[in-house]
Amino acid sequence: MKKIVLVQLVLFALTALIVVPYGIYYIVGPRGLGDEMRLSAYVDDALGVSEGTVVTYRGVQVGAVSAVSVDPQRGGARIELELEGGTEIPTDSIAKITQGTLAGMLNVDIFPRVDHGPYLASGDSIEMPAEEQPIQIAETLASTAALLDTVEPGTIATVGAELGAAFQGLGPDLARLITDADDLSGRLETHATDLTELLSRTAGLTSTMANNSERFVDGMAAARTIADTLYANEDRIGEMMTTTPDAMRRADGVLAANEDSFAAVLADLVDVAPIISDRSAALQTGLVALPRGLAALESIVHGDRADFALIATQGPVCVYDTPRRQLGDESPVTVDLTHYCPPGEDHGQRGAQNAPRPNDLGVANRTTPGTLIGPPVVADPILIPAGEELAAFWRMLLQGIGSEGN
Repeated sequence: MKKIVLVQLVLFALTALIVVPYGIYYIVGPRGLGDEMRLSAYVDDALGVSEGTVVTYRGVQVGAVSAVSVDPQRGGARIELELEGGTEIPTDSIAKITQGTLAGMLNVDIFPRVDHGPYLASGDSIEMPAEEQPIQIAETLASTAALLDTVEPGTIATVGAELGAAFQGLGPDLARLITDADDLSGRLETHATDLTELLSRTAGLTSTMANNSERFVDGMAAARTIADTLYANEDRIGEMMTTTPDAMRRADGVLAANEDSFAAVLADLVDVAPIISDRSAALQTGLVALPRGLAALESIVHGDRADFALIATQGPVCVYDTPRRQLGDESPVTVDLTHYCPPGEDHGQRGAQNAPRPNDLGVANRTTPGTLIGPPVVADPILIPAGEELAAFWRMLLQGIGSEGN
């Protein structure tokens, strides 16, 4: 054998060793070289999947269907998948039968639910839930055809005629509408920044309303109560609305006649407002206590007469020269424990500083005596007559004066 022929045979053998495996790999993939992974899947309906159907993972072809058979035990179809070896598919994955092209070619697509292991191994089964399988184009076309069969051609003609009659002569209006829509779109684009800020503030407002949902519900309940009250007093409100205009005209006349006086009053309110503001805490307490006081005052009324008695303190009282704090100062105060009221008969003691002390301390460590002011205690209580008794006494005096004149 010639040397040149031997060299050609060696080169042919080397080329075959390289090209043939590559060709096998190119045509059938790693499966042709024995590197493969086999999975099985069970589905109620194979939907036309057959041997050779492409299998993809994340949209990339990784294998094909090797066999499809009926599973008598499960009552569905068993699909055998033959994938490239080394394909890492998480065990938490599902397979779906999808349409790969508009021509109706089907694929088996694998969708992972996680991005980490453990991974499926050869011989494992992959889940194909029935509710995850999409509606196929054939079924969609069949449903569409059934729907179209229920529509009468005469009805479509009628609808077309009615639409034509409805839009007849509206061309200019529709043109203006389109023009205005285009202008509105341009304005929205121009003010996009302002709209974005507005929407951001609206989101903040919505969050605030959500955080205060209980108060919002209470406010709505109060509004409903007010509405029910107004409805219950509809007749009175109607009468008030009838008489209000005349009353408002008279009030307007009074205000016009006293314009200068009201102006002076409003000017004086500038001085009064700070005084009221400094005493807001006291006013708030008074508004809370006033209803209770009025309710208690009502308890003294018996029929057409009010039983009223005035109880006054008799005898001297003990006072201290305590510096007054500024209005509105609600800071904690340290009590001066050195103050005490000199003991004595009929001495009235006022103030929290004279409250009984625990552990029988008495006046221990008290070094600053208070000052006694006021008249001494009278021998008999002073009785203040009630209104009816004063009226009787007054009538008696009048009768006495009349008798002396006769």
